[in-house]
Amino acid sequence: MRCAPDARAHPEVGGKLGRVRAFGLVAVTIGLIISACTTPVEQAPHVSEPTVDPAFVHGTDRGETDRLAATVVTDVQRYWAHAYPDTFGSPWRDLDGGFFSVDTGGTGTAPPCASEPREVEGNAYYCQSVDAIAWDRAALLPVLREHYGDTAVAVVLAHEIGHAVQQRAGLAEGEPLRLESMADCYAGSFLRWVSDGHAPHLRTDPDRLDDALRAITVFRDPIGTSGHGTAFDRVTAFQHGFTGGPRGCTQVSESDVAEPVDDDPNAPLESVLDTAPMAERFGTAVADLGGRWVPPARSTGCPGSGGPVGFCPSPPTVTADPVALRRTHDDIGDQAVTTLLASRYALAALTELGHRANGANIACLTGAFTAEQPQLSPGDLDEAVQVVLESDAVSRGGDGPPLSGFDRIAAFGDGVRSGWGGCVR
Repeated sequence: MRCAPDARAHPEVGGKLGRVRAFGLVAVTIGLIISACTTPVEQAPHVSEPTVDPAFVHGTDRGETDRLAATVVTDVQRYWAHAYPDTFGSPWRDLDGGFFSVDTGGTGTAPPCASEPREVEGNAYYCQSVDAIAWDRAALLPVLREHYGDTAVAVVLAHEIGHAVQQRAGLAEGEPLRLESMADCYAGSFLRWVSDGHAPHLRTDPDRLDDALRAITVFRDPIGTSGHGTAFDRVTAFQHGFTGGPRGCTQVSESDVAEPVDDDPNAPLESVLDTAPMAERFGTAVADLGGRWVPPARSTGCPGSGGPVGFCPSPPTVTADPVALRRTHDDIGDQAVTTLLASRYALAALTELGHRANGANIACLTGAFTAEQPQLSPGDLDEAVQVVLESDAVSRGGDGPPLSGFDRIAAFGDGVRSGWGGCVR
């Protein structure tokens, strides 16, 4: 799998300090990965003036980054002051241990759950034993802002306060991946509150939700490790909270779609471009849904196909540009190419079934196919999520307006969970 950062949770700190829950990744690594795999976003205001004075943050330099962080944690706690009583039936209590900004390149005082500042490098975390949150203002937050905008900082800090929610609600024990998914879900519920215009200081818009998902996928677990979940786990949990609110977040868990493996080698592009097994599986699905399948022809192009992959209805033809797909294969991985091709067979299947195709049901059928692939690994699923989020080619060709990455991921996830029949109701 390509473009997966060397993410890791901050190590558990024993003794009187207790456990650290960390969003977790190494600052040097994130800088290299983001530079190679993304384009910095054009900055737009996400915070209405005036921002919150970070004087209450321990160790703050009172700079722009800490002003944003202080604004975020203020609004997150304001959110939970309303949402916590409705969800859990008791009053919300702001964090007792406070907030800590850490210059990980300096020699200042270490925050709770760390013995020296450099231990926080690349991290934001919740320190359960003293009910506090710390963040790296020197590398983590500025890098997130540069490449994903202010919304990414909001997601990271809302996730960490999500762990404080678990502590207050008696939900802080259990499987680590389930706890991380729950915190992602709580972050999604907060972002919905912001998106709906209820936050005192923060503002966002639908385009920035894609930035939030991109940031979340950067923090996915590398192949063969377990900490915060796959990209699919994380974006699914976030969207669950965004659409359903915090009440259902205790029900989220990691996906069991993909088979755990220690290695995830890419298949050669030439073998990925052999779509005969894919055409056969879509044919079976069409027949099961009451249609008649005529496998589309394959070509490198037809009038109006465009893009790395395409579909031309007359005669039914799936097209693939090997040069463009080579770049996708090398930059993301083999499953990204498979996902793009599957989206064109999904469009062909909808045509054969006589269903009006739109971006949502195309992406949904693509997810249904993905979930049924034999020996699908977590790395494969991450590659699929990345290309669905980044490329509108996955949902292109149907009626209606183009889908955002957020909506493509939601539709793809519906297909993964509900299967073929759920996509053509």
